[in-house]
Amino acid sequence: MRRAQAGFTLVELMISLVLFSFAIAGVLAVAVSMSQGFREQRAAIGAEGAVRVPLDYITDALRQASPGAPSGNIQDAGTCSTTVLAVTNNQTSLTGGITGWDKLEVIFASGAVVTSTRAVYDTSSNSLAVNDASALVAGDYVVISNTGQGHLFKLTAVVGNTLTLASPCGGYVAPAGGLYSPGSLVIRAQHATFTIDAVDGVPTLMMDPDSSGASVPEPLAEGVEDMQIAIGVDVNGDGQIQEVGAAANDDEWQGNFAGDSALVGPVRAVRVTMIARTTSGLVGNANPYVRPAAEDHSVGVTFDKFRRRVLKSMIEIRNMGGSP
Repeated sequence: MRRAQAGFTLVELMISLVLFSFAIAGVLAVAVSMSQGFREQRAAIGAEGAVRVPLDYITDALRQASPGAPSGNIQDAGTCSTTVLAVTNNQTSLTGGITGWDKLEVIFASGAVVTSTRAVYDTSSNSLAVNDASALVAGDYVVISNTGQGHLFKLTAVVGNTLTLASPCGGYVAPAGGLYSPGSLVIRAQHATFTIDAVDGVPTLMMDPDSSGASVPEPLAEGVEDMQIAIGVDVNGDGQIQEVGAAANDDEWQGNFAGDSALVGPVRAVRVTMIARTTSGLVGNANPYVRPAAEDHSVGVTFDKFRRRVLKSMIEIRNMGGSP
């Protein structure tokens, strides 16, 4: 008598395979969803990290604005500009159509390199003798200052302790008395402009290392789609900066509400807000995000797939006649 054989029928195997496929599909869906979530979170963290370094750099630049000249009286001898700290609102990028951001221009000390003149500099010569030029090289910029007035020069050569200065512009205005006396400050500095533009379709914080000079803007941080700057001016001279921000011209902050006019008085503080977005968007058809409002720039009107991070820094200006 033949023994009966145990096993699965073809129908049972097919049903088992279908159920197993459903189980595997569910596990894979969860795994893909978790992986996508982790990727998006990493992208958001990366966007925040990418903007922290340039925000710190700009913060330090503003803290060192107007080196050696508390009055803010510095002329760029190469371009004849007398702008030490300036903010231009509501700009539009050259490419990419990015609008509403603020442009920042500032002359600031760079790298804590300070020496002094060891002879009279009468501004008729391009040769400047200093006490220690060991930290300076050709291509650097220096501010020569008598603590009341300064000039920014580019160095074309450094030989020993003698600096060769680039020829000044046609509108160069000599210091009072026509000279800088021995012991005048010589501070390594920079005259930079910070803007926003699109690089390969990605909004990017740009830096022009010599402002309106020959150099072209360079990428500083990708993913930065907005930079807003508010200036605190001690209009009434009470040593404090009043902020309301509910209507134009209702406080001592310029740029924190749309329609603010330029304020007159000592600049005591600058507030910088940067909005960084991820360089890649969400996968799928959803557009859940929008650029948030910052200072006098209203919230965006177009929803998209990009997560964002907002970073803000408040800087007390050490020079410019505003510090207590």
